[in-house]
Amino acid sequence: MWVKILLLFFVFSFLFKTDHSFDQDLGRHLKLGEIIWQSKSVPQTNLFSYTNSNFPFINTHWLFEVFVYLVSKIAGLQALLLIKIIIFLLSVYLTLKSIPNSNRALLLPVGFIMFHVLRERTEFRPEIFSFLFTALTLFVLNKYSALTQTSSDLPVQSCLSVDRQAGRGTFVVNTRLIFLLPVIQLIWVNTHIYFFVGLILQAIFLIHAIYQYLFIHPKGGHIKLLSFILLLSVIASLINPNGLTGLLYPLNVTQNYGYTIVENQTIFFLENIGFRDPNFLFVKLSIGIICLGIVITFLKRKLEIKNVLLAGFGVTLSLLNIRSIPYLVFLLLPTTLQNLSRIKSGAATKTLAIIFGLILLFESLIYLNGDYYRYKDMDNSVSFKLVENGKKALDFVINNNLTGPIYNNFDIGSYIIYRGYPKYLIFVDGRPEAYPKEFFQDVYIPGQQDPQKFQELDQKIQFKTIIFSHTDQTPWGKTFLTSIVKNNNWKTVYLDDFIIILVKNDFSALQSIELSKLNPSSYSFDSYLSYLRLSLFLLQTQNQDSAGKFAEKGLAIFPQSPLGNALFGVTAQNSIFW
Repeated sequence: MWVKILLLFFVFSFLFKTDHSFDQDLGRHLKLGEIIWQSKSVPQTNLFSYTNSNFPFINTHWLFEVFVYLVSKIAGLQALLLIKIIIFLLSVYLTLKSIPNSNRALLLPVGFIMFHVLRERTEFRPEIFSFLFTALTLFVLNKYSALTQTSSDLPVQSCLSVDRQAGRGTFVVNTRLIFLLPVIQLIWVNTHIYFFVGLILQAIFLIHAIYQYLFIHPKGGHIKLLSFILLLSVIASLINPNGLTGLLYPLNVTQNYGYTIVENQTIFFLENIGFRDPNFLFVKLSIGIICLGIVITFLKRKLEIKNVLLAGFGVTLSLLNIRSIPYLVFLLLPTTLQNLSRIKSGAATKTLAIIFGLILLFESLIYLNGDYYRYKDMDNSVSFKLVENGKKALDFVINNNLTGPIYNNFDIGSYIIYRGYPKYLIFVDGRPEAYPKEFFQDVYIPGQQDPQKFQELDQKIQFKTIIFSHTDQTPWGKTFLTSIVKNNNWKTVYLDDFIIILVKNDFSALQSIELSKLNPSSYSFDSYLSYLRLSLFLLQTQNQDSAGKFAEKGLAIFPQSPLGNALFGVTAQNSIFW
């Protein structure tokens, strides 16, 4: 029990921090939840963009959106963070609960390594319900599988009635859990696009049962029951706003993608382009441990078809894109420990558990005192707070009644929807599937890469306001920012550590901000990283003197910052050079 508590505490330690889900899609989810709840219908088109308002859009997480909207109205936005932590910890608990006592000798070291993978996806997104439903589905299937291996094979009918013979009551009660799966699937298909994981898990256990029937145990009652439950789950998955199209949507969602987003890339692709993420190391270590378990059971001739299929599915999913890597934990921790249980428990395993237990406690404390985030230059603090980085900028837009059409970048669209819809329609938001791929390839990206293309687009649409998150890391985003701040047709009227706002020069009511004369004394940020982000932006837009001042201010607050020292060194060198 103490091992489970330690592991749950470790997961809690890196969940208890400020949440930046509004920088992702939470704002749009809240607005859609409001619209769905009030209209009692799920929009079938883009809705929020004046460029592609009527483009068809399949919403696979409408139920999540209604849920978060109602929670935010009843209990406030901060309540969402509590729900997030509860769902995460419940998912981890169910995963740990799926591990038999006989397989727990290496739970602490293996669990500690694999749980690091969960750090990659800790924001409040629809996918956290997929984590929960994956863990719950696997828990039910593992319970059922364990019971069928230790009890006589019962026909389907016997699972629907209570058998009061000694030991049979428990069997029947636990077997009834499997009828939860279609209900889970019904909720899942309307909550997150990864509902297909549940169907694949059921198929894997059905294949395992068929294999057992053909080669080990010649009774087929459990095959009939698993087949029946899978059929019910498929039927339940058809109960969504788009029917069969919604059921098949995971197979073709990326066919219309005209924009590359980080979460859909593989860890190897990102590493090849210079992206560094410490979580990737733990993904590789976890996969290595999973493969080691398979090899051990193969050599011991104890390999189960179920475990092979689960390993293949989990590893493939995690290597497909980084948004899927948490499934390594929820799909494969119990299976991996079962495979590794062939290693006998002894003094070595106990010593290993003690060592990893001490490391776990030390690392947990590093998270909870905030040192990890400070020394990694991560924009997090140890507090129960949902951060709205775009709030002050949108307050400025609304209070000054800035007019549209608005030109914005991909990253900030969802927050503008949350604060501005229906008054402000946006140019684009963070849903590649909600726009034709030609829009990104022929309009959005070229308009940022080439000032002439943007000018042609401006002449066509007649933009009045630009709202752009200058933390945009795309090459075209950086190119656009460098050119637009020098464009005589536009003037900068607002700048903070996250967003820049520009208006057409004929909008004379607002004073222009001169970036070359910008001084950190004009700002009062809580975090040193805010000054460093502004320094980075000013350096990128070739305002070296201003950039140096902001880097110096950030270093004065936290002298050990790696980013701050790097920026200060670059700005100082550029000043000497120029």
